[in-house]
Amino acid sequence: MKKASLLFILLLGFLINAQIISGTILSKEDRQPIPYAKIGIENENAGTIADENGHFKIDLTNIDINKTLKIEVGGFEKYAVSVKEFGQANPRNLILKEKVRDIQEVKISPRKFVQENWGINTKTKRITIGHNPSKGQEDQSKEIAVLFKNNKAAKIEKININISRFTADKPVFIRFTVYDKELNSILNEDITDKITAEKIINGTYTYDVSKNNIWINEDFYVGIQLLNYFEGSFYMSGAHMGNKTIYRNYLSGWISVPMVSPAINIDVKVQK
Repeated sequence: MKKASLLFILLLGFLINAQIISGTILSKEDRQPIPYAKIGIENENAGTIADENGHFKIDLTNIDINKTLKIEVGGFEKYAVSVKEFGQANPRNLILKEKVRDIQEVKISPRKFVQENWGINTKTKRITIGHNPSKGQEDQSKEIAVLFKNNKAAKIEKININISRFTADKPVFIRFTVYDKELNSILNEDITDKITAEKIINGTYTYDVSKNNIWINEDFYVGIQLLNYFEGSFYMSGAHMGNKTIYRNYLSGWISVPMVSPAINIDVKVQK
């Protein structure tokens, strides 16, 4: 009888602590769903990614209620709330405010700007960095960012990824983020695409971001993150080079990748 009572108490304690919460992320301006927002707990390897309809589920089991839950997505102000306050909200519709867009006109003279390619162009299967979401949810959530050194006015035209292995049972959603040197996003909108085998030409996947008007005049990072679960693997060629590469799961702290950098390179229009 005592054993049964103890089992009941342990089970009750588990049920009290178990807290999987769902909700929807909406735009304040038009109340439309915001897809693929990053949701995470400060300094914790815990979080989730909203789906294409802004819906999410997050497991807050045994998370300190005094911690902060954060939400980030391109084009919107960062959102932060205590885990306690978030857990008490009903309904859990989280409203994000759009960033104020301050886009200054940039006049380009062909004689003052040149086309260049920055980053790593290696194509190899011996050194790879990648994702295998079937190994676990953390691998699906991983975001990788590469540092680019710069001290001139430059516009990012294309982002290129040399892919050594790609197998997927469905199109793979990818998000691109450009961060300043303090790792704050400089984008006015979220940039996403679907990768399929047909888009990988001679081992390289390219996404044209010229229409996004991304200008930078200091050191910056280009980040990539896969957004959906798929059966298969996504591996980039890598190189033992000095480019600083970092990664994180959800919105946890960034961690340096020692010695190896993925073959991510960019086409830029740069001031002479």
